[in-house]
Amino acid sequence: MSFLITVLVGRLGGSRLAGGIIAWAVIAVVASGATLGVYEFIKHKGADEVRAKIQEDNQDAIRKGIDARMSLDECIDASGVYDFGRQRCRAATTGPR
Repeated sequence: MSFLITVLVGRLGGSRLAGGIIAWAVIAVVASGATLGVYEFIKHKGADEVRAKIQEDNQDAIRKGIDARMSLDECIDASGVYDFGRQRCRAATTGPR
């Protein structure tokens, strides 16, 4: 590192202190950029995993809703009473509804 600073200062002219400050500033910018890049990559990868999980849950809920709707239709066709709390069909009532 010291050798690079010496070469740069010798070529450009200026003080060795200013060259050192500039070199360390460049190192800090590169390191922080790399850190930010890694952070963003991890963040977006995690977000993609969460999105995929939500999408899977949504598809599962849609399938369950379709199955429940079919069960409701079948229950009504059999003159039964559908219990939404338990998600099943109860026997037909004996009296008027």
